[in-house]
Amino acid sequence: MASVQDVGAPREKLQALEKIEQDIAAALSSAASALQELAKDKPAQKHVDSHSTAFIKTLQEVENGLSQQISYLSQVSTSQPHEGSSYGSQKDMHMAMHRSAHVKSRLSELEKIKMEHLMQKHTGIMRSYSASNDSQQPLTPHTPQQPHTPQPQQQQQQQQQQQQKQRDQQTREQQAQL
Repeated sequence: MASVQDVGAPREKLQALEKIEQDIAAALSSAASALQELAKDKPAQKHVDSHSTAFIKTLQEVENGLSQQISYLSQVSTSQPHEGSSYGSQKDMHMAMHRSAHVKSRLSELEKIKMEHLMQKHTGIMRSYSASNDSQQPLTPHTPQQPHTPQPQQQQQQQQQQQQKQRDQQTREQQAQL
C-alpha cells in the first residue's frame, strides 16, 4: 500500500502546484477587475470591495499553498524522511560504500604488513640456518652465484601487491565518479 502512496505523491504535488497557479491567475483577475472598477468615473464601491476581498482571499490561499510546498521542499533538501523520496537511503548507501572501500584498503595494508613480517621472519630463520650450515661445510673458493630470482613466496607477494594496487586504483576511480 505504501508504494501506491509513493506513486501518487508526485502527482498530488503537481496537482497542488497547478491549483496554486490557477489561484494566482484568479487573484490577478480579481485585482484587474478591482482596478478597472476604480478606473471608472463613478466606481461602484460594492464591486471594488467584492473584487478586493476575492483578491485577498485568493492571495491567502496562494500563500498557504506555497508555504506547504516550501516546507515539503525543505524536508527533501535536508534529507528528512518524507513520502516518495530515496535521498536519505542513497546518501546512506554512498557512505557505506566509502566506509567499505576504506576498510578494504586498510585490510590490504595490514595484509601487506603481515606478509613483510613473515618474510622477515622467514629470511631470519633461513639466515640462522645457513649460518650454522656454513660453519660445518668446508671452505671453498667463492664462486659467483646465479642472478637473484624471486622465490615462489616473493613472487606471490609481488602479485598480491600488484593486485592491491589495481584494487586501490579501482577504488579511487569509483570514488571519483561519486
